[in-house]
Amino acid sequence: MSSTTPEFLFVRTGDYVAIKNEENCKNTKEKNNNYWVGQVIDCIGGARNPNSWTLFQVANIDNGEITIINADLVEKILKHSKS
Repeated sequence: MSSTTPEFLFVRTGDYVAIKNEENCKNTKEKNNNYWVGQVIDCIGGARNPNSWTLFQVANIDNGEITIINADLVEKILKHSKS
């Protein structure tokens, strides 16, 4: 993987990923809880290229909340799924 290629392009269903917390990205004074960990439930492709992920449906591993996030909020893949 090249350093110029965004890591979210390599995300697969079942992966555990570090996700930027949108609320704290706007507030530069607060440095706590900048990231949370989620497990990817589904990868959603774009209209131009369905194999290029634009959205992810993820489950927050701390509270079980399921949400859809923009793909570029994925900072790092922590653990790939076995499939």
